[in-house]
Amino acid sequence: MFVLNLSAENWVCNQDEGDLIESPTWSQIEQGIRELNVTTKNLVTLGADDECYMSIGGGESGKYIVNVTFDNVRFPNLVYPSKLDAIEKLVVGGQEGNYSARMCVKLETPLLADKTFTASGKLDISLSWEEEKALVML
Repeated sequence: MFVLNLSAENWVCNQDEGDLIESPTWSQIEQGIRELNVTTKNLVTLGADDECYMSIGGGESGKYIVNVTFDNVRFPNLVYPSKLDAIEKLVVGGQEGNYSARMCVKLETPLLADKTFTASGKLDISLSWEEEKALVML
């Protein structure tokens, strides 16, 4: 398996008391993703090394965001290309943020993306990935 560890955040009184699982099984990874919610658990990270990892966040109303990096420089996001580019609020990593609606995917999509990444360290080519764009506030 490509993934070496699973980090699952668990926010208690504004402090992360999550777990780090070394050599996770697919069952543990799937459970971590399925447990994502808006209040306490809203980020799971699958790590291969310090520069290569996949993050899955959200969980509120069945919406998740997924991004990956292989070099800690570029961060492709999993997207629904046909969705309108509206803004949605989602809690990820203990903080509420604004995300493109195109990035808010249903549960089965991150599970598929994570299964491919976990097994091979690659992006699932049947899914749509888009480079993260810098946001400029004026």
